Amino acid sequence: MHFGRRLLSRRQILASAGIAATFSVVQGRAQPLTGSASVTVLRAQKANANLLGPNAAATPVWAYNRAIPGMVLHAKRGEELRVQLQNELPEPTSMHWHGLRVPNAMDGVPGLTQSPIAPGGNFEYRFRLPDAGTFWLHPVGSHAGQTGRGLRGVLIVEEAEPIGVDRDLLLFLEDWSLTRDGTLSDASDASATITINAMPAIDLPVRTNERLRLRIVNATTARALALRIEGHEPTVVAIDGQPSEPFPAREGRVVLGPGNRIDLMVDARLPPGSRAAIMSQDGQAEISIARFVYEPMAARAAPLAAPKRLPANPLPERLDLRAASRHEFSIELNARPLPPVHERKPLFGARRGRVVVLACQNRTDKMQSIHLHGHHARLLDRLDDGWKPFWLDTLMVAPRQTERIAFLADNAGKWLIAARSVAAPSAPTDAWFEVT
Repeated sequence: MHFGRRLLSRRQILASAGIAATFSVVQGRAQPLTGSASVTVLRAQKANANLLGPNAAATPVWAYNRAIPGMVLHAKRGEELRVQLQNELPEPTSMHWHGLRVPNAMDGVPGLTQSPIAPGGNFEYRFRLPDAGTFWLHPVGSHAGQTGRGLRGVLIVEEAEPIGVDRDLLLFLEDWSLTRDGTLSDASDASATITINAMPAIDLPVRTNERLRLRIVNATTARALALRIEGHEPTVVAIDGQPSEPFPAREGRVVLGPGNRIDLMVDARLPPGSRAAIMSQDGQAEISIARFVYEPMAARAAPLAAPKRLPANPLPERLDLRAASRHEFSIELNARPLPPVHERKPLFGARRGRVVVLACQNRTDKMQSIHLHGHHARLLDRLDDGWKPFWLDTLMVAPRQTERIAFLADNAGKWLIAARSVAAPSAPTDAWFEVT
């Protein structure tokens, strides 16, 4: 994967030291989950958002509980999550838990894993959380277009043990197709607007020698994001919700495909009164989407020791590829829309507990983003079956190229493989496979 190779070129193992952690979310709306007896209600409903700034006209959007930026849920690993989705929209909907290894009936794919939720109807998503990490939620399949109208949210699953950070900050990046007056539209006069926590740009107050955990979510519909943090040396600690061996983001740069998440540890080492921007690549230029604003008082006299690795989630240490089931997923430029994915035959079947190697072939001239439902995968090397030392659920495949992933098919059911062109609207190339 592009961003994995770029960052891993200077990978190093870092020693550890801990501090007591506190928690906050920048401009998010938090909804606590207090155990299996608690049911959180999310209402898919109409809302308004000041996407072009506080002085611009509000944009009519759709949102969960009218929360802009997207609804933020919190839970702990091992807890049971119960969320009732109530549909107050004029069309059917459903909700996918992006990156979560959920039971198949809870995956939210209309026609494949559940019936669409009709206007006025509801559905309860209920499952136990096997992994800690940063995940997000949105409609998929025939409802995928609702994501761009604002139906997006975040689920933060906290680790069972404290993590050595002073503050935990969410950076939620979305795209909106807006006309000049701020109306959502697919017309040719509309342009893509990127927001961070529902604003064109934000300030992040920090203190010298403070440690931040940045959870960055690319919740855009079809856009790769290249970010650069000025004046700091962030350490990557998780990709797509799964802990990785800590390694430095070279020159403070990270690249996220649509749907990717990345967790960074950032030590604020500039003097009080400093400013440092978070830049986003926009064509040939960079624009500032956020900045660290240093307060007058330092958090402590000296910086902390290097961050330690996050606690592991229950994924296999190794994958035995010798007897793997090997398959191909070919992404073609379709002259006409395909039938709904649930009306097509499965791409392949696999016995539960079998390792699968999937070659993702991009036969188009556009970058493709591929999201694997219900599982996390290793990215394999191109020349052999060695793999990168991180897990992912979403990867980008360059034009006319092939990337191979390997995963343990340990989650029974019918699972979607969703493919989208990056920054080039086109008919989706989805497929599904079955684990029995």
